Amino acid sequence: MAVDSETKRIPLDRRVCIIRPERIDIRPSTGAVILPAIGLLVSIVSFVVVALFANELPLGLLAFLLVPGVIVCPLSAMGLIYSLAGAYVIVDSKKQSASFQQGVLGLGLGITELVPFWKVDHIAVDEVSLGEAEVRRLPPPIDLRSFNVVLTKTSGKRLSLGEALAPNTYDLVVEAFDRALDTAEAVAKLIGVSVRINVELEEGHQSPEEMKQTTA
Repeated sequence: MAVDSETKRIPLDRRVCIIRPERIDIRPSTGAVILPAIGLLVSIVSFVVVALFANELPLGLLAFLLVPGVIVCPLSAMGLIYSLAGAYVIVDSKKQSASFQQGVLGLGLGITELVPFWKVDHIAVDEVSLGEAEVRRLPPPIDLRSFNVVLTKTSGKRLSLGEALAPNTYDLVVEAFDRALDTAEAVAKLIGVSVRINVELEEGHQSPEEMKQTTA
């Protein structure tokens, strides 16, 4: 199957933004497959052990193996399917709406909110606070910067589309901001709204717009 030359992928924190001419999917990254795959494997092993040694194992141990497997197996299977084929956010120009998937145990099942394009006011790029609360004698292990892409409705409600995270090093911060801005611009263009950058930087630092121009 040929790859669409018009398809663009932007890596985000634990997600990937897939941009096509008439649709944008923001879905789990490849790493999201690991946890449900482990859960499914453990469940299968439990069932095999129960099937092979049902007459030899004590009842308590059988229950311990069987009951969690019954619960974990379907959830892990759904999570694996979602990780491989699901999407957290779908922005579709044909349907004129953006749909946000539900986060049941991190599986993203169902739809929590459907936002028609006419209810979208703008797309924002915000800087997320990462543990700025002061903790005595416990400095953060690593200084991080995160830019959050947010869909803002006309009602004022804000829905996160994804984040671009990077260590607080100039070049990496610029690269993370570029990824967040590219995502915001693509979504805003598809919906037909503006992009607003809400980032406060320390005195003496360049603004995100200046950082982008510097690396252009």
